[in-house]
Amino acid sequence: MLDKVRRIIQRYNLLIPGDKVVVGVSGGPDSLALLHSLKSLQEEFGFKIHVAHLNHGLRQEASADAEFVQKLAAKWSLPVTIKTEDVLSYQKEHHLSLEAAAREVRYSFFEHVATEVKASKIAVGHQADDQAETVLLNLLRGSGLTGLKAMLPKSGRLIRPLLFVRRSEVELYCKNLGLNPREDVTNNDPAFRRNKIRHQLMPLLAKEYNPAIINVLSRTAIILQEDEEVLSNLAKKALSNVKKREENGKLVLDRQEYLGLPPGLQRRVLRLAAANLGRKVSFKQVEEAREVVDKCSVITWPGDLRIEVNRREIYLQTSSQLKIKPFLYYLKVPGITPLPELGKAIKAEFSNIPSNFRKCRQDEAWLDWEKLDKPLLVRDWKPGDVFRPLGMCGRKKLQDFFVDSHIPMSKRHSVPLVISGDKIAWVAGLRLADDFKISSLTRVVLHLELINNY
Repeated sequence: MLDKVRRIIQRYNLLIPGDKVVVGVSGGPDSLALLHSLKSLQEEFGFKIHVAHLNHGLRQEASADAEFVQKLAAKWSLPVTIKTEDVLSYQKEHHLSLEAAAREVRYSFFEHVATEVKASKIAVGHQADDQAETVLLNLLRGSGLTGLKAMLPKSGRLIRPLLFVRRSEVELYCKNLGLNPREDVTNNDPAFRRNKIRHQLMPLLAKEYNPAIINVLSRTAIILQEDEEVLSNLAKKALSNVKKREENGKLVLDRQEYLGLPPGLQRRVLRLAAANLGRKVSFKQVEEAREVVDKCSVITWPGDLRIEVNRREIYLQTSSQLKIKPFLYYLKVPGITPLPELGKAIKAEFSNIPSNFRKCRQDEAWLDWEKLDKPLLVRDWKPGDVFRPLGMCGRKKLQDFFVDSHIPMSKRHSVPLVISGDKIAWVAGLRLADDFKISSLTRVVLHLELINNY
């Protein structure tokens, strides 16, 4: 198994000398094998490890699991961060399934730890059986190619060094090394759809149809990942070719050029165009829009995105465009800076560091006062703006950040930006810039709050 992990790291360039990697460890066999294998390879590849364990507070054994990880990290002389979160409350607040809530809280925790310890990678223990189950799970949901490609070996700073290792290999690895992993009884609960696939559907497919079903589905996922990358790039080029112009909240495509695309690219171009305007659409909605293009008709997608087609052009336009005049103000510190164009204001005050950032609202930010160039300014978004989002190593175009955050084009000029020198310090209500985050060395904290309906 260790040789497989080594080859995966090398083939996908998962770790390089100088990396610090946060390893998510639940105490189960997958994460335990992951931690041990990375510990065995860290000198060879020249990276450092920081262990992270989240107690979801969902099982009676959860505290014992945390203690197990704590002792293991101490035994192996590895730094560790352990935290408890109320997943049930998060689930209710965000109206999610328990699985989805636990996943969101867990990955948010990993990102937070990685930022705190300045880690460049986050490693999780998904293996080949998990990959095969994900392919089936997404297939049964009706996913397209994007969903069927399942999990990637590397996605941003998230890495999966065990993705081509079978569960049986992981269990044998733990047994041979006497690792004695913890057992999570919820993995056998048929109430969760993934467990039904794992314990009912997958054994049936292996017995009645193909004994190598895990390997087949894992291989299929890799093929689809590579195909998806090709098609995604083709779709971006196709949109660029058919796009005639783009304005505030409006995208105009050449109808004849669009109709000349293969059906697969037509679907992707429409989805990509909607994403550029801050909208996400389903397969059914895309098919309805393709029919509208054929008939030169009109349709309104969710989020008031109107598609109007004549013989020459396809208009995609948000019906609730905001006409915000450019604005620029000095930020009053301490004090309140009104933003009359938006009906909002920003309150600035010196403050203590909050004890729990998870309980903080999205319209608040805490900045290291001594890192800021004064005076601070507040202005609207301008084309070409870039910043370094909290938790990211590199810079990102603000336009791309808006797209990823599903902020419609019509609303982007209504997002105030706090400016330090020539850098964006805070995209108000959305994300702090990593350059100005507080740390253990921070002496003076600036607390900013976006006030609505001011």
